Amino acid sequence: MEPLAVFDVDGTLFRRGLLPALTRRLVNEEVFPERVREELSEDYYAWVERRGSYEIYDELVVQLFLRELEGASVAELRRCAKVEVEAHGRRLHLYTRDLAQRLKQVGYYLIAISGSPTDILETFLNPLGFDRAWGTVLDQEEGRYTGQLLHHPFSDKRGVLKGFLDEAGLNLDGSVGVGDTLSDVGFLELVQTPIVFNPNRRLFDVARQTRLAHSGGEERCDLQPANATKGFPPRRGHRVGGVMFNVQG
Repeated sequence: MEPLAVFDVDGTLFRRGLLPALTRRLVNEEVFPERVREELSEDYYAWVERRGSYEIYDELVVQLFLRELEGASVAELRRCAKVEVEAHGRRLHLYTRDLAQRLKQVGYYLIAISGSPTDILETFLNPLGFDRAWGTVLDQEEGRYTGQLLHHPFSDKRGVLKGFLDEAGLNLDGSVGVGDTLSDVGFLELVQTPIVFNPNRRLFDVARQTRLAHSGGEERCDLQPANATKGFPPRRGHRVGGVMFNVQG
């Protein structure tokens, strides 16, 4: 039975967000109107300048994308997704890219759970050797998008993982999970070796609280994760209680 490795994508593997990148590409290709670029920039700089959280920015991007999506051609959007991945798909975090490659080499089954649309998610993940992925499924009729969501795994990553385990008859022995925001807590709590990579402050705080609850307050900085992840220490940050931390500024 293959051990399982579970990855978040946006900010964990890909250095940016797939949905904002796709949205900008759709503007460049004149699928979305130019005003979208300005709105996207306003939301982005509000986050960068600490006038809003990443979660607020992320939600605003989703709302903006869905607002413009209705009536857009499925074929055209997927063409734009391919162009974007070809142009920027190698903008990866080296740690997580190399970790995924190492896990694949030693026989892990790689899955990704993301809030990004499947239309770009699968194109992005295919060269990285992932076996299966769950992303946001966009409703479509007669070759055009309706602007509605059929499935949004971002809101329940724990449920997605548990459902897959039941479906495939797998367990979490030797499992590894990697995430960077609070939405990843659901699956990080389930896997045997959770890796909190470059977390935002909210995930960092939750991870530390969880570690204290389980270890009785003893802080250990020398624990190594499962065998498959040995040799992959973070370039910056520290490891506490078997969870890797690398905190954003």
